[in-house]
Amino acid sequence: MQRTTKGKICKISALVLDVGAPLAATISQFPVWVDRSAEATISGLFVLFAFLSLIPFFKQIKAYFKSPSAWVMWCIILVALIALRAIIDEIIVICIIGALANVIGAGLYKLGDHFDPPKNNGGGNGNAGGSP
Repeated sequence: MQRTTKGKICKISALVLDVGAPLAATISQFPVWVDRSAEATISGLFVLFAFLSLIPFFKQIKAYFKSPSAWVMWCIILVALIALRAIIDEIIVICIIGALANVIGAGLYKLGDHFDPPKNNGGGNGNAGGSP
């Protein structure tokens, strides 16, 4: 097997691991077909639909948040944490698995760069400085 092929296999494996592990953790923590907790389902759906509902007002919200008062920020944080309280344990598991998978994926990608180093696609003559 050529070094280039080994490098590409390592890089593809890193990408699959980086995406697949957190996705699998999300599916296992929030299965669509199981109603483990009505609070978690409602809170997760609330966050999703609240975000989708606010899309048309992003410009106004952005302008308002340039100088918000302290009590407004505390209220926003409070509402967000209440909405996320029911699903926080599942999110922690997903974050841990995602972090570990991405650390391993970064190592795999570096190994892929060792076998298949990136090409110089800068468009120049390959001279990294100095006189031509």
